[in-house]
Amino acid sequence: MRLPVIFLTLTIMILSGSSAVPGVKGEAWAAEDAVSQFQKYTGQPQELKLPAKVSDVVLAGGGRYLLIQMGAAKQLAVFDVNQAKIIKTLPLISDKVKIAAGAEKFIIIDSDQHIIERWSLTTFEREKVSQTPFSGILKAVGMGYASQGPFVVRFAEEEDYDAKTGCLLVDLETLAPVPNLTFRQRMGFPRNRETMRIRASAGGELFGISTVRRDRESHLWVLDGKKVNNYRSYNLEFIRPLPDASYVLTRYGLFTRELFYRGNERGKEAQFVATLHPAFYLEVPYFSRDKTKKSSGSDYFGILYLTETGQRIANLPLRPLNLEQDESKYGEPEFAPEFSLDKRLIYIPQADLLLTFPYTNDRMLITPIQLQAELKKRGTDYLFISSLPPSHCQKGKTLEYSLQVESSSSQFEVELSAAPEGMKLIDSKKLRWEVPESFDDDEVFVVITVKAKGDQTEFQTFRLEVQDR
Repeated sequence: MRLPVIFLTLTIMILSGSSAVPGVKGEAWAAEDAVSQFQKYTGQPQELKLPAKVSDVVLAGGGRYLLIQMGAAKQLAVFDVNQAKIIKTLPLISDKVKIAAGAEKFIIIDSDQHIIERWSLTTFEREKVSQTPFSGILKAVGMGYASQGPFVVRFAEEEDYDAKTGCLLVDLETLAPVPNLTFRQRMGFPRNRETMRIRASAGGELFGISTVRRDRESHLWVLDGKKVNNYRSYNLEFIRPLPDASYVLTRYGLFTRELFYRGNERGKEAQFVATLHPAFYLEVPYFSRDKTKKSSGSDYFGILYLTETGQRIANLPLRPLNLEQDESKYGEPEFAPEFSLDKRLIYIPQADLLLTFPYTNDRMLITPIQLQAELKKRGTDYLFISSLPPSHCQKGKTLEYSLQVESSSSQFEVELSAAPEGMKLIDSKKLRWEVPESFDDDEVFVVITVKAKGDQTEFQTFRLEVQDR
């Protein structure tokens, strides 16, 4: 049964001015670490002027850092979410480099000179330089921002419009291709025609490899040890994995890891943006234009949904993006640079923070969003799980996960609907499992169901990777 739709507009002021196979699957996304590493933003809305025009933004360090690339100035600024300020500025060797980042490292690739640099997110010093493991022209690169690698590069053999393209999975330590991979589905990539993008889940389990046209082929790589499951689509356009690799977002909403439809019908085209919390995602409608071909602007917003139930819980005003400055091109297939909307709109519920980069490309807007406080203040019914589940456990050790439920009702029921034998829910607040030493399966599935008054139901479904000690 469909849950009741809850509509809420948040009033926000905007100031004007590990892995069993090393090298293949990075360490699983440690959700418990992702929670603790963020501090709640308690400051006022502010506008951060940037020293030069922004050409790309990359998440790093589990989401704590934003690497802000200013291509023309050949600079890379490091923004610390917890401090809400730029803490470091690094020189770039070229205005055409591409960047990807993980939990502890980031890479810079210069396609012209065919050089890869690996940098530390702790010391912000260069650790290793190597030749690229491909020839031709780099089109895109991507890595899980909470992973230890590997990363994916996509390249074209030459500049020609019809040149062939290919993808490589590259080890973060050696900067060489991961050897002995098995692809379970037939591979094949479109020719060098469009802007290409790669987006990864936080832990690097999923990679969406896409062009920007509906009639062009997109791929979803699902990493499983030395095997890569490759799922293809000809009309989903842009594939964006959620941080916990549970689902992916596409042009038509939420899909499974096998690219089966999972979402709710919207009856309109929209763009979908993953947040840094897997319980939520954003729908961003296209501009509606009047007869003068100008956007209405005043009612432009992003819609926040709960992932598992499709419940609409909030509207986030997005007018500060200044989309109208490019509205004549916005939404057209050819207007799709790498610095796309999913990088301009970064919502971090764990930090009560929304970061936006207007299309003027000259500043960043820092906006506090205390979601739970706003929901309570308005007296609207709501129910969701704000805690992030663990992603792995070890044989012979005890797994504990503290559950945090946010509800407008003081009374709700928590049920462990699916779990491995021996796993228990204690006082509706803590999940506990004494993992057997001789457990046979590599992973288990857990489903937690929460019910509150008014027929409200919320689920948290997650995989647990069972690792050897």
